Amino acid sequence: MSVTHQDDTGYYRYRGSPKPDPAVRQAEKLRRLLKANRQRIAFNASSSRPLSVRLNQHIAQALRDGIKVTRLAEAAGLSRWTIRTIGLSFDDLLPSGTHPDQQLAVIAGLKSELAELGEAKAALEERRRALMTAARRLGIMDDFELAALSGLQSGDIRKMTWGLQPGLL
Repeated sequence: MSVTHQDDTGYYRYRGSPKPDPAVRQAEKLRRLLKANRQRIAFNASSSRPLSVRLNQHIAQALRDGIKVTRLAEAAGLSRWTIRTIGLSFDDLLPSGTHPDQQLAVIAGLKSELAELGEAKAALEERRRALMTAARRLGIMDDFELAALSGLQSGDIRKMTWGLQPGLL
């Protein structure tokens, strides 16, 4: 944008930039927030996989060391059937010689870490839904752009945001 003004001494040219449209600024903000949220969800998922593998390995090792299925189920917060299934999937373990109370403490610690990651994942997904709801209701982005930014399918986005009011960003 340039404005030319003629005065007695010469010309003056204004070279400022126009203020961006509020809808464009809002859309850019939502895009940035959705991208960051998608990265956080991916990081959370990549952090929980190795943690659950370690939990399964410790459960199988504890079973191999002779700890009862019921005690392991209580410590891990899993069903006895799941504990048995985990134990059957690791058939090549040797006894470790670790004290049972120490093994149960490690299993309980891993379980609590997984629970914290689950709570963080739920909070991130709720934030993603709020951002998508705001974008759909304000008409800033269509479902396909939201799908690209959030990693979900456009049909799922419609189902998730149907009837919800946009919250505060």
